[in-house]
Amino acid sequence: MQKEIKNIGVVGSRDLPFPYAGKVGDVVDALLEKGFHIASGGAMGVDQYCLDRVLASDSSDKCTIFAAWKNYKGFPVKVRPYVREAREKGASILWGLASAKEHRSLVRVALLKRNERLIEACYGLVAFIASGSRGSMFTISKAIKKHLPLVVFPVGCELPHFSSVKWVALRCGGCWEWGFKAVYLR
Repeated sequence: MQKEIKNIGVVGSRDLPFPYAGKVGDVVDALLEKGFHIASGGAMGVDQYCLDRVLASDSSDKCTIFAAWKNYKGFPVKVRPYVREAREKGASILWGLASAKEHRSLVRVALLKRNERLIEACYGLVAFIASGSRGSMFTISKAIKKHLPLVVFPVGCELPHFSSVKWVALRCGGCWEWGFKAVYLR
């Protein structure tokens, strides 16, 4: 009998400073060690740091990239090499509908739909947020609606407020230090 694949989304701010890349990578390593697969959006920042670690650990076959785009041209130029290499080494890409040439409002819809598809495919979510992480907040809200296991790492910002969630600091140390787990109140 084939083991069920459990995807964990690793998402977050496009503007997450590079010094946090190691933290993102350590979380990716911990999830892979526990047998989870990684789901990523293929954007700058957290997604790029995530893909970098997946590649470095030779775990591309345990990664799915949820694209908003019809092809590689939609990905940010700096991220394209990571996406191509991950695909060549076994990652799956679930393509979207945008060509990146549409009006900005249509591209935004495609990005939000990508985030919804990622959440629908995931067992849990880890989010690294910074102030102004609107797409990440949208993704977190979708995870909360599904009551997914959820860990948030706030970077220079407050934890998001959701009436159905209480945030509890993780006490397990290691890569999870300064992370907060969602406890569902209803």
